[in-house]
Amino acid sequence: MFTKLERERYNENRERACKRLGITKNQYNWLRRKGEEARKLYEDNCNGVIDSEAEYNVLASRIGNKIEQYIGKLHFYLQTDPRGASLYIDIKEIPENNYTQAVCIY
Repeated sequence: MFTKLERERYNENRERACKRLGITKNQYNWLRRKGEEARKLYEDNCNGVIDSEAEYNVLASRIGNKIEQYIGKLHFYLQTDPRGASLYIDIKEIPENNYTQAVCIY
């Protein structure tokens, strides 16, 4: 559960992100769920829950493909470290060595 202040800050952050990216709150929420799905996959892979690298690659590709189809002309980056946010979106290409310049979807 969020406190009232945490909820207000989250909503403000989401509103800024939506304006910057030209997306709706519903689209942001969909992306947030996909980002969490990716983070959980990375966590399971680190913890040995995924049986093989091939299975991991298939699951990761499915998530990436769904995001790519959903966002259209936007660009995304999936950060595979499960200790933080996994999905970054921007209106321009996102360099792998500087992905934090993009909008973090959390």
